[in-house]
Amino acid sequence: MADLVDEIKNRLGVVEVVSQYVQLKKAGRSYKACCPFHSEKSPSFVVSPEKQIWHCFGCNKGGDLFSFVQEFESIGFTEALELMAERCGLKVEDYRKTTKRVNKSEKDEFYNCHELASQLFEEQLHNTNDGKKVLEYLDKRGVNLDTVKDFRLGFSPDEYDFLYPKLLKKGISKNVLIKSGLVSAKNLAADSVYDKFRGRLIFPIFDYLGKICGFGGRALKSGQMPKYLNSPENVIYNKSKVLYGFSHAKGKIKEKDQIILVEGYFDVILPFQEGVENIVATSGTALTPGHVKLIKRLTKNVITCFDADSAGFEATKRAYNLMSDSDLKVKSVGNLEGKDPADFVLNDLDAFQKEVDSASDFIDYYISRLISENNIDDFEGQMKVVDELLPIFKKLGSIQKDHYIRNLSNRLGMKEASLYDAVEKFEVIGTYYEEQRNPDVQAKKHTLAEIICGICLEYPSKFEICLERLEPNDFSDDIKRVYNTMFEQYNSARQDFSGWDFSAKEFANSKSVINVLQIYTESNYGEFSQDNLDKELENLIRRLKSENRERKLRNLQLEIQESEKSGDKEKLIELLKKQQKILSETN
Repeated sequence: MADLVDEIKNRLGVVEVVSQYVQLKKAGRSYKACCPFHSEKSPSFVVSPEKQIWHCFGCNKGGDLFSFVQEFESIGFTEALELMAERCGLKVEDYRKTTKRVNKSEKDEFYNCHELASQLFEEQLHNTNDGKKVLEYLDKRGVNLDTVKDFRLGFSPDEYDFLYPKLLKKGISKNVLIKSGLVSAKNLAADSVYDKFRGRLIFPIFDYLGKICGFGGRALKSGQMPKYLNSPENVIYNKSKVLYGFSHAKGKIKEKDQIILVEGYFDVILPFQEGVENIVATSGTALTPGHVKLIKRLTKNVITCFDADSAGFEATKRAYNLMSDSDLKVKSVGNLEGKDPADFVLNDLDAFQKEVDSASDFIDYYISRLISENNIDDFEGQMKVVDELLPIFKKLGSIQKDHYIRNLSNRLGMKEASLYDAVEKFEVIGTYYEEQRNPDVQAKKHTLAEIICGICLEYPSKFEICLERLEPNDFSDDIKRVYNTMFEQYNSARQDFSGWDFSAKEFANSKSVINVLQIYTESNYGEFSQDNLDKELENLIRRLKSENRERKLRNLQLEIQESEKSGDKEKLIELLKKQQKILSETN
């Protein structure tokens, strides 16, 4: 399989692969982004096209294009290999002729189960009399046949065990069928198993890569409850990390640098059908931090388009609170004449697009809504508006805060100073959205020794500065081995030194460490002038020498205390001399 790995790497670069998941920005010879694997506001995720690797200096994860796909998709190497091979137009089987086929993983079986179920649901929709009635219902809703096929809508007949026996015959285990939520069991031992989705319009739910990972089923009969039935979470379906329509919309989201967020399946399908293709919906749950991370990989510009009722407005507020904490820019559409996006689009596409294009900044939208709902002619109504806005104003930066306080002051007829005073005194305590936030991962701090070695690895001519001031014993562990290799190569070449031989065995054994240090150096010092780089290196060396000296003094002090306790005068005198010598040394 090594040949396949090499062939994929020849055809796909790490930048090309990572950029399909994360918005990368050029930074010197590398690319940077906020890490997709932990929450952060300042980008510490670096991709190096020269070394064909990626590394996050916040959570310390890194590797090649395969390890990125494995980490992002939560899959094994074999699955990542198959995915990348498919992207390149290669067939894994062509490279696997002399190897035994491996058993399918648990995830493979779940994906296969959902794909086979979807095919059966589609057949029922298109090839049965009851299915044709559902197609007529979809047609009345405005959904054309091409859209039905594009989103792979289906129909589950109102039968006790339509799906169960068919999927068993296709090799899907009873355990997978039950865990997937496609069937339930009254008496598992007696094989009393029945279909869960019965008499429903089926919406397949796709993951980021377009694989079916769950289903939503809409009731078709009056009084049938619940109106919408959704798959439970399982090994391939996590509601908090899946947005309905995302696999269809991601290309257009990236192209437009904007995403429209709605609530329902039809609210995605019908606008998409009419050409509004950067649109997604939450999948049977409220917006979560996982959804926010997914959105942030492609864009920072969000348009919320939820229902205008109180529940929809609460969903809009929650969405804003989550997304603003991740530095997303949130605007809101609030004038759809009481219609949901699906119906509004069908009635007037141009009007819908105009509403999206002119969407208000969320806080402006919030202020307007609060003012319309409260009597601001009296003090009590004014304070209701102010109290609602204080938690949001408290989190704003000074420039934003000035803008919105000025706006609110003008609209309420209150003094700006009074509003500033209210914001200053307000304390955010245990708000509902804060419990959902993931704290930033504590960044791994590179030691001074690592940074010094990184600069010399990336800029070999700077090693002369280290030779004048440092010794191998100033370093420890892996970094000491790297420094020793540089020391030996430099001394053996002397006047003919032109750079490091990274093919040397000693360097090869520390390849991963070297790669990380080099991209760290390029990312942090790539724009330094040579003079400034020299000054920075000299400063780092001074600090390292100082740290080492302080550490030696601390260790000596402990030894001195032990010698005093034990009464070993000879050793005590020797230690005191060492201490005096170190204290007399200068940097």
